Amino acid sequence: MKKIPGLFILLSLLICCDNESRMVLNSAESIISSHPDSALTMLQGIDPRHLKSDGTKAKYALLVSAALDKNYIDVDSDSLISKAVTFYTKHGKRKDRMLAWYYQGICLKNAGKQIPSMLAFEKAEKDADDLDEWLYLGLIRRNKAVLFNLSNNSFAAIDNWKKAISCFEKAHADTYKAYAQLSLAIDYSNVKEYDSADSLIQCLRETYSQNPTLVTLCNRTAAEILVKKETTPERALELFRKVPRERFSILDYGYYAQAFEMIGEKDSADYWLNEGYKLSNAEDEKATLDYMRAYLERKRGHEREAYSLIKHAAVVQDSVTRELLCQSISAAQRDYYKSESLLNEEQLKVMRQKWAYGVMSAVLLIALLMITTITLTRIKDQQLQEQMARRALQELEIVRINRDNAHLIGSLFNEKIGHLDTLCKAFFKSEDGKQKDRIFRQIKEVAANIRMDDDLFLSLENDLNRYCNNIMSKLRKQVPSTL
Repeated sequence: MKKIPGLFILLSLLICCDNESRMVLNSAESIISSHPDSALTMLQGIDPRHLKSDGTKAKYALLVSAALDKNYIDVDSDSLISKAVTFYTKHGKRKDRMLAWYYQGICLKNAGKQIPSMLAFEKAEKDADDLDEWLYLGLIRRNKAVLFNLSNNSFAAIDNWKKAISCFEKAHADTYKAYAQLSLAIDYSNVKEYDSADSLIQCLRETYSQNPTLVTLCNRTAAEILVKKETTPERALELFRKVPRERFSILDYGYYAQAFEMIGEKDSADYWLNEGYKLSNAEDEKATLDYMRAYLERKRGHEREAYSLIKHAAVVQDSVTRELLCQSISAAQRDYYKSESLLNEEQLKVMRQKWAYGVMSAVLLIALLMITTITLTRIKDQQLQEQMARRALQELEIVRINRDNAHLIGSLFNEKIGHLDTLCKAFFKSEDGKQKDRIFRQIKEVAANIRMDDDLFLSLENDLNRYCNNIMSKLRKQVPSTL
């Protein structure tokens, strides 16, 4: 028994800690878009061990992943965000599920897992599209374009860049739109659609002339396009000189070197290409520079050296080919997921229709019952009113019959004892004593005759009983000795 208070106190502390963590999560969520650094600081102050419910743990995982991404901190493990994916796949809001899949895709992309990353983005894209989350839909398609570029699928990348730009326009995210247009221009140049690329670059320069970072990137892209076209290398070098070295990519060192080679400055070409080799770490980056050096060697007439470089780079190119094959498998997996998703949606639609039909049937049945009840009630009311009307008519008929009976009784009495009545009237009118005595004797004689006439007396009694509700029978029962 002594352990119970201690357990109660421990449970209370755990509940308080969980409630406090939820309050911090809600506060961090409210500022994560406007002040991601402050949100990350708040989230880092939460001890995950104090989170008890699965919903709170999922929200923590989602917000931490979002805060890290918004602070440009790359995470290449999806162990944390997977908790949010597991929970929100079955519970919670659809937007939270979309965000969980999106940030899982980011983590997998950072880890170089292109196929799982693409599948995560595909799932997030479906929810974002249904929810009209234009900003996130644009970000998802932007990341898909980057993944397609990693597998040298420039045409698929172009399609996704266009879709991303459209989404950013609807979301009024001008900065995202501008950088997506720049990336689209780069992919246009990769497929040798130089006019489309130049048009986009020119438009960006004019629209964002006050954005030095974007203008610098436009200059770099324009210089690369000029080198690819092998026209006006002087203009390409001029544009490259406007780009700070920290903005140079491995490709830029190669293009810069090729521009110098075009104007005959071989030493500068070798210098900048070697600078690129110094900064390259991955095999695919070195292979790319090998292709560019092969260009220099061919320009110088060194076909054997050029062939050797291309052969070495081809080994790395095999991995790209395998990646393209994986990408085709990824496309098949995406198609399977889409088909499965469409099937699930169709089944859900059918279930909703059945539910709607059931509800409508129930409503119609209830309405029918109500109408039937109201109709029957009205019929019963009408029948009751008709019965009351008939009863009133019957009562009026009874009154009339009673009145007629009274007249009839009077007529019967007049008929049967009318002579006696006449004698009585004459008796009371006469003033002669002798005449009165004579009339009185006649009255006694008539009365005696009536009394002696049993048939007449019984007939009178029956008439009274018939027309006056058995009055004579009732009198006989009450005072039988006098009747």
